[in-house]
Amino acid sequence: MKFNYKNSLFVLLVRLFTVYVVFMLCRLAFLYFNSDLIDPIQGKDVLSLLRGSLMFDTVSIIYINLLFIVMSLIPFHFRENKMYRKVMFWVFMVTNGLGLLINVADIFYYPFKQARIVLGDFFLLGEDAFVPLLADFVADYWYGFIFYFLLLVILYQSYKCSCEGKQEFLEKNETVTPKRYYIVNSGYFLAMMVVVVFFVRGATFSAASFPIGMNDAFLYTENPTHTSFMLSNPFCFIRTIGKSKEAKALKYFDDKIAENIYPTTHNPEILEAFDIDRKTNVMVIILESFGKAHIKSLSDQFKPGQETNTPFLDSLFQEGYLFTNGHQNGYRSVDALPAIWASIPTFKEHFLSMPNSVAPYYALPQCMNDMGYNTAFFHGAVKESMGFVSFGKNTGIKNFYSRGEYEQENGTADFDGKWGIWDHKFMPFVHKKLNKMSDTGKPFFATFFTLSSHHPYAIPPGLPKQFSEGTLPIHRAIKYSDYALGEFFKSIEKEPWYKNTLFIITADHSSGADNKKFKKAPFDYTIPIFFFKPGSTMKAKDDKIMQHIDIMPTLLGMMNYDKPYFAFGKDHFDKEAAKNHFVINFSNGAFNFITDDYYYLFNEKDVLLKSDYRKDPLGKHNLIKHITKADEEDINRFKAFIQEYYTHLNKRDYLPESEKKKGLAMVGLSKE
Repeated sequence: MKFNYKNSLFVLLVRLFTVYVVFMLCRLAFLYFNSDLIDPIQGKDVLSLLRGSLMFDTVSIIYINLLFIVMSLIPFHFRENKMYRKVMFWVFMVTNGLGLLINVADIFYYPFKQARIVLGDFFLLGEDAFVPLLADFVADYWYGFIFYFLLLVILYQSYKCSCEGKQEFLEKNETVTPKRYYIVNSGYFLAMMVVVVFFVRGATFSAASFPIGMNDAFLYTENPTHTSFMLSNPFCFIRTIGKSKEAKALKYFDDKIAENIYPTTHNPEILEAFDIDRKTNVMVIILESFGKAHIKSLSDQFKPGQETNTPFLDSLFQEGYLFTNGHQNGYRSVDALPAIWASIPTFKEHFLSMPNSVAPYYALPQCMNDMGYNTAFFHGAVKESMGFVSFGKNTGIKNFYSRGEYEQENGTADFDGKWGIWDHKFMPFVHKKLNKMSDTGKPFFATFFTLSSHHPYAIPPGLPKQFSEGTLPIHRAIKYSDYALGEFFKSIEKEPWYKNTLFIITADHSSGADNKKFKKAPFDYTIPIFFFKPGSTMKAKDDKIMQHIDIMPTLLGMMNYDKPYFAFGKDHFDKEAAKNHFVINFSNGAFNFITDDYYYLFNEKDVLLKSDYRKDPLGKHNLIKHITKADEEDINRFKAFIQEYYTHLNKRDYLPESEKKKGLAMVGLSKE
């Protein structure tokens, strides 16, 4: 088949139109496979979403094809050279093939993160587990790769047809004069460059405009799930290149005003005493992927008679202080430790993937060292996994036990083939090391990060029949890890140090749900947070908001820590500090703010949504028209938090005032 082309610009536009077609097919596939995570699209929304989709596709296609556009329109005769045309073909196929690969991968990765893939997500490439995980991903979503190759075939066939038509045109127009050739083709080239600049700047030439960014999706909708539908990759990937070098400053107030509204240096006061003192051991247990939606004692969405996934946790939760309104402050596992150890949340990019994280800290482990604790971190993966060990060293952890240490003592038979050592095998190793730490005569501060309840949700050999299928693939793995945790507690409860230990149990992040409520903000990022000391009177169910970044100041408050420290979180039990407190996280291109009463959606400029999430969990009623003075005060506190966060991020300043000069000098940074 041949087309009758009139000029090189028309040839280029036809080829780019084909890219639009395959991108739109990706978007439809994205909607199909993620329909349960995206709110229904009403008729009144269709045109606006279509406009937004075409805008982001246009910018994606321009970014991917900029070199190809230049090669196609550069006004010189060597464009007709046979070898040059071959190079053009491969530039077209390779660049668009890579762009489509990210786009298709996003279709199936989205349920894990519930946000589009950005550059920071590629930290996994450095993981030892990446290759086996990629193999599992291909095996699980093989139909996605068939879809991807069909899209490549469409691109190939379209280009082949346009090549034949272009050659026919060239052969019939050998008599075009050089002057006319250069004038006409220079005109095409300049016109296309104007179009490129116009769309990259957001379809405007305004001097006040900037290159369109992910946040601009809210120009076309106020629904955060619809922004994910509109945004296309590789737009999200490319727009985050270089963003890790310096975070965008968001300024709403004078610096002093923002600092006064939301101070980050804490000067603790002696409060009501708990039966916790500086001789009490502290063990933080972070459960991989244990979202609140999977835990029957924390979810109101289990059907009558439905089997629990977490029988051990359900029973343990009756024996301690349970925060029933707990929230994560990041996306993935890599975000949990900065939030828990250093009270630093993750928003647009994984904090540990940013150069801004390379800085001095005066974090929870160092505070525990100051109080005479022996500090340790346990994780069954390799030491290099997700930067945990390097971050732990920087924050004051002294002892590290990972897959390497385990296999030195126990051999390699217990490696799960993907991530690390099976939970039920690694936990007795943790038990043994805790005994040795206790024998030193010093109290211990230990953090144990579980591993096995992670995709591909495998069960160890010999145990599969013990765990029934749930309503989601992850539920069997949750049941297994809950069983392993129960066995761990059975083994340690006989130790002399057990009753003198405060256990803090939480999850790193949520991991999907089988119901509408826990798929929507603010419930989609809810996790358990539980404080338990055997034999203690500290027992309650607390429905006030709590988050990862609050764990550090709350624990230090319980232990009557008396030195200034840096934290973005608040001491939950300090009534004055926790007054007007809120939870904060980031998803679908916007900030989520949750108070004890309301949920707010903020796109850096405006509050788009206010909902009474307790009475209206699906957010069907937007109360934005009923903003009160109390709301306005809360919104100012939100803005001050964001401003302070990015101010400290850009200065790499995570120290209390008393430690600032000493710490900044250590890494050659000034306070300015």
